[in-house]
Amino acid sequence: MNSGGVALAMISFLMWGSFPLYWVNTIAVPAFEVLAHRGVWLVPGVLLIVSARRQWPELRAAFRPANLRWLLVSAVFIAINWGVYVWAVAEARVTEAALGYYLTPLLNVAMGVLLFGERLSQWKWLALAFAAIGVVSVAILGGHWPWFGLAVGISFAAYSSTRKMVKVESLVGLTVESLVLFPIFAVWLALYGDIKWITTEPTAPWLLLGGVVTALPLLTHVAAARRIPLSLLGMLFFTVPTLQMMSGVLVLGEPFGTAQAVAFGFIWLAVIVFVTDEYRQSKVRLNQVTNQPGEAT
Repeated sequence: MNSGGVALAMISFLMWGSFPLYWVNTIAVPAFEVLAHRGVWLVPGVLLIVSARRQWPELRAAFRPANLRWLLVSAVFIAINWGVYVWAVAEARVTEAALGYYLTPLLNVAMGVLLFGERLSQWKWLALAFAAIGVVSVAILGGHWPWFGLAVGISFAAYSSTRKMVKVESLVGLTVESLVLFPIFAVWLALYGDIKWITTEPTAPWLLLGGVVTALPLLTHVAAARRIPLSLLGMLFFTVPTLQMMSGVLVLGEPFGTAQAVAFGFIWLAVIVFVTDEYRQSKVRLNQVTNQPGEAT
């Protein structure tokens, strides 16, 4: 196992997992305005990374019509994901949003079945069933659907499925998406943004650095994905919602009552089944590769 790749993945997931503690510092600013700042200040960050990695030819190729049409769609989905998450933090619904990220790998699997005709093992179907029970239990016991969690999970799964339609490297794709969104956010800030954030010293740094905070975990994530199997990366991803949930409950003081306990119980059960099946399948694939005839031993 590549220990450096695992370390990079964990650095990335630790940053993503601590996002609630970052964005809570911007709750004095309306959620869409925070999203606009995040989108605007992301652009110089990703362009600097593209320049450092000398990926300008790849970036130009990504603007070809065949690629751009899908990246326009994925830009919409990632903007929704960012905006809903910032909104969830502002509404003290971090725990609910964390539920959405627990659901993301399972929703990716569901998208694979619906859009790409992928076949699932019986254990994956069982994991999806447990996840569905967890979501419904929130509605029954808590008296409301976990809309923030569902919006976060579905938007990110839709984003992942859309990005699967275009063969563009992760960072290059994000750069195109951020450049597409930049004019919208910049014009909105110019016309409707509250200029007071500039003189509000506690808030300004958090808004200005939001782009860098968005880009850094992506960079380490891309580096990790090149070093370790995607199945392992997917399993390690579950540290993100775990840290986000802990941030919401233990640091930000959000309630965690019976409805949340039952819901997360089923979600965690779904995750255990999902991860166990992924591990089993990865072992099978490894054995198949190892036992191929003609291989040197």
